[in-house]
Amino acid sequence: NSLNLEPSYKNITTIAAPIMLFNFVQSAIGFTDTIFLGRVGVVEMSACGIMAIYYLVFVMVGFGISRAAQILIARRMGAQRYDEIGVVADHLLILEMGTAVILFMILHFGSSYIVPWFIQSEEILVAGWDYLSYRSYGIFFSLLAFVLLAVYTGVGKTRAIIVVTVVLASVNVVLNYTLIFGKFGFAPMGIAGAGLASTLSEIISAVAGMIYLFFDPLRDKLQLFKFKNINVELMKRLLRLSIPLVFQFLVGLGGWFIFFTFIENLGEQALAISVVLRWLYTFYMIPAIGASAAVNTLVSNSIGQEKYDLAKLSIKKCITYSFVITGVSIITMFMFPEAIANIFTDDLSIIIETPKLYWILGLILMVCSVSTVLFNGLMGAGATNVSLLIEAVAVVLYLSYAFIIVNVMNKGLHYAWFSECVYWTLLLVFTSIYFYTGRWRSHDV
Repeated sequence: NSLNLEPSYKNITTIAAPIMLFNFVQSAIGFTDTIFLGRVGVVEMSACGIMAIYYLVFVMVGFGISRAAQILIARRMGAQRYDEIGVVADHLLILEMGTAVILFMILHFGSSYIVPWFIQSEEILVAGWDYLSYRSYGIFFSLLAFVLLAVYTGVGKTRAIIVVTVVLASVNVVLNYTLIFGKFGFAPMGIAGAGLASTLSEIISAVAGMIYLFFDPLRDKLQLFKFKNINVELMKRLLRLSIPLVFQFLVGLGGWFIFFTFIENLGEQALAISVVLRWLYTFYMIPAIGASAAVNTLVSNSIGQEKYDLAKLSIKKCITYSFVITGVSIITMFMFPEAIANIFTDDLSIIIETPKLYWILGLILMVCSVSTVLFNGLMGAGATNVSLLIEAVAVVLYLSYAFIIVNVMNKGLHYAWFSECVYWTLLLVFTSIYFYTGRWRSHDV
C-alpha cells in the first residue's frame, strides 16, 4: 500500500483527529488539575495554572525535536524511502532521552533560582513548588510519548495516539480525584497531589503506547527501534532541523509565560480569570493544532513527491478545515458563558467577570485558526530557520505591546489579552509575505 498522502479532507481528518484528541487530553490534564484545585482555593488554582505553563516550556523542547523528526519521516514517506524511517525514529529516541535528562536537572534543581524572577506572590510560589516537586519527574515520559507521536503522525497512521490518549485521560481523572482530596484511604495532598497525578498518568500512558508499538506490524515494516549504528550525519540533520523549532516553541511559550507574569501584576483576581481564559483558549485551539499537525505531514509528504502544487492545496484545505471547526466550536462559549466559567471555579466574582472577555478570546481564536496552520505549512516545508525568525520578531513585538499596556499605561485585562490578537496577526502577515516570495520550495530536509 502506498504511503503517499493526498490532501483530501478525509486524510486531513485521519491525521488531525487523533492529534486533536491527544491535545484535548493534554489540555484535560490541566483542566482537571484546575477544576479540582478551583475547589481547594484560588491560590492553588492560580499556582497550578502558572506552573503548568512553566513546565510546558520545558516539554516544548522535546516537542520541537519530535516535530522535526515528524517532518523528516513524512518527507521519506513521500519519497517512498521506508527503510530510512526506522533509523530516524532510533535517533529521535536517543536524542529525546538525552534531552530529558538535561531538562529534568534544570527543572528539579534549577527552578528555585529561575521562577522567583517572574513570580512576586509568596503564596503562589510556595504552592507552585509543591506542584513542581512531583511534576518534574514526568518530563522523561512526556518526551517518550513525543517519539510515538512523531512516528505515527509522520506516517499518517495515528490510531496508536488514540490508545495513549484514552489511557492518559482516564488515569489522570481518577488519580487527581484520589490524591488531591484524599479518597480511597489516601491522605489529601492538595496541589502536590495534582502534580503527582499528572506524572503517574504520563508514565502509565507512555508504557501503554510502547506496548502498542511493540505489537504493531508497522514496527517491522519501517524497521523501528533496531538501533544499529549512530549515523552522525543524520543526527546533525535532525539537530539542524529541530534546533530552530525548539527555540521557536521556547520563544512562543516563554512569551506566554512572561505574559502571565505581567498579568500577575494586575492582581490575584486578574490572574485567576486569566487561568480560566487560558484553559478555554487551549481547548478551543485544538482544531487548529490538529490541522497544523496535518499540514506538517501533508506539505512535507507532497514535497517528498516533488508535487509543490499539492503542498499549496494542502495548506489551503487545512486552513479551511481549521477555520470552520474553530468557528463552529466557539459558539458554545457564547451559548453557556457563566456555566463554562463555573466548570473551573466556585468563586462568584470570577464566574461573572470571565465571560466579559469571551469576545476577545473568540477574535483571537479565529485569527489563530488561520495563522497557526499557515505557519505550520512553512515548517512542513523545512523552512525552520525562517519560522524561528518570524516567531521571534512576532513575540518581541507582542510582549512589548503587553508590557506597555499593563506596566506603563496600567490598562485592564481586556487590553492585555488583546495582545494575543496582535501576535497571531503579525505571524499571519510575516508568513504570508514569505510564502509569496516562493522561497519555501527550496528547503531540503
